[in-house]
Amino acid sequence: MRLTLALGLLIAATAAPAAADTLVVGNKAEHTLSFIDLATGREVARRPTGRAPHELAVSPDGKTVLAVSYREPDFAGSTLHRFDIATAAARGKIDLAGHKGLHGLKWVGRGRTLVITSEVTRNVAVVDAVAGKLLASIPTDQDGSHMVAVSNDGRRAFVANIGSGSFTAIDLVVRAKLRDVAVGAGAEAIALTPDGRQLWVGANEARKVMLFDARSLARLGEFPTEGVPIRIEFSPDGRVAAISEPDRHRVVVLDARTRKTLATVDLAAAGYKVPVTMLFAPDGKRLWVAATGSGAVAEIDTKSWRIMRRLAAGKGADGLAFSRVDSRP
Repeated sequence: MRLTLALGLLIAATAAPAAADTLVVGNKAEHTLSFIDLATGREVARRPTGRAPHELAVSPDGKTVLAVSYREPDFAGSTLHRFDIATAAARGKIDLAGHKGLHGLKWVGRGRTLVITSEVTRNVAVVDAVAGKLLASIPTDQDGSHMVAVSNDGRRAFVANIGSGSFTAIDLVVRAKLRDVAVGAGAEAIALTPDGRQLWVGANEARKVMLFDARSLARLGEFPTEGVPIRIEFSPDGRVAAISEPDRHRVVVLDARTRKTLATVDLAAAGYKVPVTMLFAPDGKRLWVAATGSGAVAEIDTKSWRIMRRLAAGKGADGLAFSRVDSRP
């Protein structure tokens, strides 16, 4: 059954989570990171970082967060910025000369390696995040290499290329490009199901999501979306897929197996504009949605699909990262 929830009327005063976990938010319009204590819902620190911090990644031990410096008019960033989560203190930067317009980044397994897309230079950087060392540069030779997904075993990466309307499969073992696969105009959102079997890719201009076998890259199907499917996130158990549609200021929640709509979260009704990045809590009980146009994050209960609370951040709130480490600056 399809549920359309006017969430502005359904915001509930709920008990705060017991653990004082930390949510980090990249505020791309003011070049800062917000550190939010999830026990209280309060921002405990806001720190300057590189220009246009879009995507974030937290180290496997939860102690460090890295932020890219992306793009603005007449600027293409080439640096990663490291912060200690416990203290919210800056811990230097990694300069990736030859890789410009950094955007998507994902940690590979539980090691020390990161994969980062470079939109301007049409390549992917593989980086030792501890040593701050570039390990490999892998060309995509595609326009707008933007978001990236990495397999659980760390053997493959998949890069969505907005300008070329494709995704690129990369072998991370031999560090080489495998092939490009056509998706549709404005290919941007890209996500692997938690079991690693399927790859879902959204095409913004075509307004559709295509499904692929993650091993063979064979197309399994597709379905249309009413809005721009700018991001796709799966619940940790793989049962639910969430799609953010910034042009309609909402999140559409699907049964990942049947692709039937379970709920439509009307963020506009609760005063949130332009939802982009989403992140499920590790236990799957909450979904955080960054409202870029509102400088805030909506925390959504995944049983009722109602907004639990508003987490204030900075201008252009976008990238999200979660850590079990408490931030106590």
